[in-house]
Amino acid sequence: MFTGDYGFFDYKYNIEGYTGQDFGGLAQYLYLGICAVLLGILLPCLRKSSPRRVRRIVGVTGIFLTLLYLGKTAWETFYDLQLNGAFNWYLLPLDSCSIVMPAALLAGFGRGRVRSWAAAWLATGGIVGGIATMVRLNAFRFYPFLSFGAFYSMLWHFLMLALGLLLIVTGAVEPGQGRGLRAATVNRGYLFHLIFSAVVIPVDFIFNFDFMLYRDLGGVPIFESVAGRLSAAGLRVLNPILMLALYYLAFRIIWVISKAFPARNRESKRPPAACGDPVLASMVGRGAPGLPEEEMK
Repeated sequence: MFTGDYGFFDYKYNIEGYTGQDFGGLAQYLYLGICAVLLGILLPCLRKSSPRRVRRIVGVTGIFLTLLYLGKTAWETFYDLQLNGAFNWYLLPLDSCSIVMPAALLAGFGRGRVRSWAAAWLATGGIVGGIATMVRLNAFRFYPFLSFGAFYSMLWHFLMLALGLLLIVTGAVEPGQGRGLRAATVNRGYLFHLIFSAVVIPVDFIFNFDFMLYRDLGGVPIFESVAGRLSAAGLRVLNPILMLALYYLAFRIIWVISKAFPARNRESKRPPAACGDPVLASMVGRGAPGLPEEEMK
């Protein structure tokens, strides 16, 4: 683990002697160990939370992530303008992991179908993005473990994973969810992903970016070379189709794994007044006198 002389908020080009020593090393395993411990504490503690409380947690986390992104972007842009004289366009929130910001806000504070689709993405795409980045944190290529640049990425992707798992284990993705995710929930999450993809794919091809990996599949094991061969053959237009298929496969894998989590959903159709009162409970069971059945629901 790198122990050079640097400050927590030092920019990557100002950290002397660091050449990515923490990438794939002890720092990586320490990070994963800390995340495992935190999830092992947080998820059991929050598992019995009501869907309303979970939505509040998700929404507040969305606000926090948005503010964190704005702060980090301002911090990095300050140094980029000083050292390079230009804005780093890859700071734009167009990569897959940036979707967690609008998804958390909509899942926490949205209504109806919008909230359902956003929550579905967090429980699928959020987990995929969190795990895929956490296992080999790219930030360690540029920043040591004890630095703001690395801390930002470590916290960001941990929260992506934690929010998705929280929604699954509490059953708050949708009422009556039961064990794991429904296939329809996965499809809704994927459709939410497609909405952002429809914006990103043209940006990638028009401006030669690789946001969401649609143009070159940069860093995707095995398939990056496949995309390279397609591009060399003049078939780069097929790369987004390949990447979309990989995203869908990853979403489906999360769906299968989610069946191992017995969700607890505390939303109940029984009126609160019946709880603990045998008389009221019996009235609810056979229908209260003077009230149509529809009003009891």
